[in-house]
Amino acid sequence: MNRGRSRAHLTSGGPTGEQRRAAAGRTGYTRSQQAARAPLLKVMAQLAAAVDRRDWRAARTARSAAWAEADKLADYLTREELSKLGEYRRRILAGEARDRRPGPLTGA
Repeated sequence: MNRGRSRAHLTSGGPTGEQRRAAAGRTGYTRSQQAARAPLLKVMAQLAAAVDRRDWRAARTARSAAWAEADKLADYLTREELSKLGEYRRRILAGEARDRRPGPLTGA
């Protein structure tokens, strides 16, 4: 490494640290895209509530409705939600299996 010259430091033209952190919080969707995603997000919230209260029948219904809403949208608008739907599927199956298992309090 040549120590005779100092390295060039590029200090202009790019976003500052504060600007990068502020941009990370933005969704990046236009208003029309947000409007199109609104029904999907509403059903996803219902799904999350059903899973939290361990109502597996309602959770399955909400998951099916969420898939129907996701199918109406372009793939690039639903990537995060599709991965969440897979996660909710696993949680629903595990919860149903857990509730189906006979335990000491069920008398089975």
